[in-house]
Amino acid sequence: MATHVILASGTYVFAKAAAVGFPDAETLVLARALGAALLLLLLTGWVIPKPRFNSKEWLRILGFGILLVPLNQYLFLRGLVHTVPSHPALFYALTPLGVMILASGLSKKMVPKRKVFGVLLALVGVCIILRPWEAGEAIKELRLGDLWVLAAMLAWVAYTVLAGRTCQNHDPRVVTAWSLILGAIVMTPIGGYSLLTTDYGIIPPAAWAGLAYMIVLTSVTMILVWNVLLRYLGPVEVAICTNAQPPTTAALSALMAAVGLLSSEQDLGLLFWLGMITILTGVVLVQTEHRA
Repeated sequence: MATHVILASGTYVFAKAAAVGFPDAETLVLARALGAALLLLLLTGWVIPKPRFNSKEWLRILGFGILLVPLNQYLFLRGLVHTVPSHPALFYALTPLGVMILASGLSKKMVPKRKVFGVLLALVGVCIILRPWEAGEAIKELRLGDLWVLAAMLAWVAYTVLAGRTCQNHDPRVVTAWSLILGAIVMTPIGGYSLLTTDYGIIPPAAWAGLAYMIVLTSVTMILVWNVLLRYLGPVEVAICTNAQPPTTAALSALMAAVGLLSSEQDLGLLFWLGMITILTGVVLVQTEHRA
């Protein structure tokens, strides 16, 4: 469990280095997607079972791929250019809230009042992080990046809910792997030209390290680790995995900034911690079940 939390937190930090080092998000997203697709294809048949989808299910997998790569990964990396690593980690912790709202809407079930309060509390925390009452170029750039990342999180929520039923009928590793592979194919005409014409000589080593981290660890290793964890963890442990990522990412960002690997301006002031506590309190209220 600790391994997954550390790898997830590292994703935000290393992805930041890649996002600012590559000339555009299209090139980075496609390079990441193609690298991950190649590794996943190499693992198919021994670590990852071979796919056994029917024609309708392949169309669903294609839709999942669009949600994962051209939407989630692109929006995430586009936003990360402008914001700091700790903010995306916090916004992705909102995933259980989005899943609950979307799943409840699709099933036409009422959400308990306590969970509605949790959602409202988390939204207050988001407002604290975005700080709409503040002006200035620095905070405007942070807000721009945060809004891109929030859009990416919504795409991830949609994937999580819509892929849930398919994952009940097929191995989740297969569903996720082939969603990423098909997503890479869809992304190719979007980012192919920039991938072929980019001057790779100007890309710093830190950006290459970030790309390698996202391919090998985020898109491949974390999938396998997470599916192993789900076999042994209960709901509480899964929640800890998700909720531990924001403070861990913040601590890692502070450490990287202290040694000069990240900018010293990581927005880790009082308002960030207040917003984080408010958001995570709302998330915990949604995740926990009420017992009379």
